Amino acid sequence: MDKRLELTEEQIIENSRIANYHCPRYEELPKMYVYMDQLLTILDEYLSPFDIESEDKNMTAAMINSYVKKGIIPSPTNKKYSTVHIVYLIVLGTLKNVLSLSTIEKLIKMQKEQYPLARAYNFFAMEMENALKATFYSRDFSETNSERERTPLSMIVHSALLAFANNVYVRKNVCLVV
Repeated sequence: MDKRLELTEEQIIENSRIANYHCPRYEELPKMYVYMDQLLTILDEYLSPFDIESEDKNMTAAMINSYVKKGIIPSPTNKKYSTVHIVYLIVLGTLKNVLSLSTIEKLIKMQKEQYPLARAYNFFAMEMENALKATFYSRDFSETNSERERTPLSMIVHSALLAFANNVYVRKNVCLVV
C-alpha cells in the first residue's frame, strides 16, 4: 500500500508565506536607538515567521544579555540598542538553530572584515530570501547564490542560509503533520 504524505492546505499557505518572506534590508531597519522591549518587538516582527508554536520564542531579553556578556554583540549605549544590534540579532536569530554561537560569531567577523556592515547584511538578507524561495517553493537549489562571483565567504553564507531554510521547512511541516 502506497501511502503518500501530501501537504495540507494549511501547510501550502504557510510554505507560500515563508517562500515570499522579505528580509528587511539595512536601509529599512530602524535608525533610532531603542530600549530592550522595543528591540524585542522589532526582532519578533522580523523573526516570528520562523517560530514554531510548540517551541520557545526565537529571541528573549535573557538571550540578548547573554550575547552581550559573551561579546558576540556590542554592549548597548545607556541601555539603548542601535541598527547594528538589530543586524547582529537578526543574523543570530536566523542561524542559531543550525550553527553554534561560536561559528556564527566567526561568520559575522569574517563578513565584517571583508565588507561594510550594510553590504554584508544586505547580502545576507538576499541570500536568506533566495534560500527560503528555493526551499519552500521551487526546491531548485542550483542557482540560489545571489553573488555573481562566488567566493568562499559567499558560499559559506549561502550554505548557512540553506541549512536555516531547510531546518525551518522540516520543523514547520513536521509540526503540521504530527
